[in-house]
Amino acid sequence: MQCRTVLTRIDALRTRELAPIEQTAVEQHLRTCRSCAASQADVDHLADAVKSLAVAPPVSCRDACCDATADSFDRVEDVWVAFSNGRIRMIAEADSIDGVRQAYAKKYGRVLEPATIPAVLRRQVIAAIGGEGVESPKVDLDAANDLEHDVLQTLTRIPRGEVRTYAWVARQAGRPRAVRAVANVIARNAVPYVVPCHRVVPSSGGIGNYIFGSATKRALLEREGVDVDQLDALAKQNVRYIGSRTTHIFCFPTCRDAKRIQEKNRVPFRDADVAMENGYRPCRHCQPVAA
Repeated sequence: MQCRTVLTRIDALRTRELAPIEQTAVEQHLRTCRSCAASQADVDHLADAVKSLAVAPPVSCRDACCDATADSFDRVEDVWVAFSNGRIRMIAEADSIDGVRQAYAKKYGRVLEPATIPAVLRRQVIAAIGGEGVESPKVDLDAANDLEHDVLQTLTRIPRGEVRTYAWVARQAGRPRAVRAVANVIARNAVPYVVPCHRVVPSSGGIGNYIFGSATKRALLEREGVDVDQLDALAKQNVRYIGSRTTHIFCFPTCRDAKRIQEKNRVPFRDADVAMENGYRPCRHCQPVAA
């Protein structure tokens, strides 16, 4: 076997990848050729040098890499809560964390590792689920686009114990003609409960759908003080707004001002145009129509 042929097989000889016949021929050549034997020694030395580079990184480096690519999760009440840097990034209901991890990786491109949720975030989740509401939710909206950010911020301004329509949210978010797009953002809300998408209902009446089901939405609204049965009854009567005979102001039925109207002074309206044609002006608190 010639030197050129042997030199192309030295590394394969070292890793034992040669066929028996070739291995024997190469070994015989190396015993008689000093030049090729020196080349074999160089290859062995290089392989050992490469192995020495494969050292475990220091703990501080390992932790820094994990921190840069992972966020945290914990179990609060019956939901999974993902959080990072003192803010909530996702709230989900699932039997296992596996599905939550997949959804989180798809949305944020990061992994989730178990950790104890900060006490302030735990209190907000518990308060929201319990119907107490959260005035200033600590949520992370950095990954949201402009529409998502404006819509989710608008949801936080809907008072506890009251509901608003998708059209109202679209107007308040500065997108009055994008009701469908706004509804899609609300349906994809990653931080339900603390950002109260459950307080948004269809303009046609009733309470509508919810990410965790209509029954959960109904129970949550009732815990917040919304008379859901009344909303259902008004929807069947095609009533969308309630006016006051004394002030000539009309409101959403759940508005705090509407709740103070005495029964004898309550005037039902099927839409805002009819109310204004009858000399009623929109409530400044719930803003049933655009200013």
